[in-house]
Amino acid sequence: MRFLHTGDWHLGKALRHRRRDDEFQAALWEVLDIARYERVDCLLVAGDVFDSVVPPPEAEHLAFEFFRELAGAGIPAIIVGGNHDHPRRMDAFGRVLELLGIRILGEAVPASRGGIVQLPSRDREQAATIALLPWISERRARTFEGLALGQGMAEYAERVALFMASLARHFSDDTANVLVAHVMVDGALVGGEAAGERPLHIGRTYAVPPQRLPKADYVALGHVHRHQRVKNSPTPAVYAGSLLQLDFGEEGQQKGVVIAEVEPGRGLTRMEHVPLSKVRQLRSVGRPERPLPLAEALRLGDSPDLRDAYLRLYVRVDQPFPGLAQQVRDALPNAVEVVPVYDRRAEDSRPRLEGLTPAQLLALYHRETYGAEPSPEMLELFQQLWDQVAHEADQA
Repeated sequence: MRFLHTGDWHLGKALRHRRRDDEFQAALWEVLDIARYERVDCLLVAGDVFDSVVPPPEAEHLAFEFFRELAGAGIPAIIVGGNHDHPRRMDAFGRVLELLGIRILGEAVPASRGGIVQLPSRDREQAATIALLPWISERRARTFEGLALGQGMAEYAERVALFMASLARHFSDDTANVLVAHVMVDGALVGGEAAGERPLHIGRTYAVPPQRLPKADYVALGHVHRHQRVKNSPTPAVYAGSLLQLDFGEEGQQKGVVIAEVEPGRGLTRMEHVPLSKVRQLRSVGRPERPLPLAEALRLGDSPDLRDAYLRLYVRVDQPFPGLAQQVRDALPNAVEVVPVYDRRAEDSRPRLEGLTPAQLLALYHRETYGAEPSPEMLELFQQLWDQVAHEADQA
């Protein structure tokens, strides 16, 4: 059976207040084209469909339009909720979308209550047993001790691992056995090449050790935005990665989807990362330790390789520069972030922070961040709030 694995869409997420609905739509339509071309038996979405538990209407429209087209193509889907999704909201949507062959599970439940789905192939000659594991909050994890595990107190990661094992007990030698999970696996790599790839170790309290992933033909993971195969896992376990480069921490990452083919009794026979060609790149120009002079930054507007990218620019200035960001954006409309880096001599001339009042500290921060004095109204409101908090602290 052939699966298309994706996840971490984060529909509705803006980049420095710039909406990206058109980019999300282009990426989703490319995912749909890949699913059609590959004639997949099922689409697997490993959580974080939305960026917020209360997504904007535009984000919901994108998702439901995609599901409508997916159903029209005759492609079923299995979707689990992520930590950014509202679990009960996802379950409510799922009641209707199930009529279209799209199975959504927002909250983790045992196999007997929908945690296991049996799915036939397109030609009805094979079948898959798919275990569904949405994101489990620490509060919810405690309920599984009595709900499914029969265990005493255990750390969060151990509870999640035990719950995955309880689902995996329903796998069969006669089916393609797949787990779709939104979970953090210890040691996963985060950050792109430009941001500096590094393994993320949270410890066994909050991240599941890779050795505790259950035996399956394929484990479709979501939560980490960098595409990768999990190391030291006893089973093929893969993070598909996010749909777009969502922030500058993902700079340099190649976004795409994973095609996984599983044959019952033989396991994983093909795994291919298919890049998405319509993803807009995020680029940092300059670095905090090596910022560009302003004149050089302004000349970048003539660089053809930067025209289609969202830019973060580090610009060297001698002192607070009113209107700096707007001047750079006039030359580079795609500059979504302009970071002023002050000359060390200017830093040495900064007033000492000791002895400054809270309002003076706010004014200093505003000058160095925005290149202008805060308005009298802002300072007055800040002082009122500060006095109120100080009064309440004295009364406590």
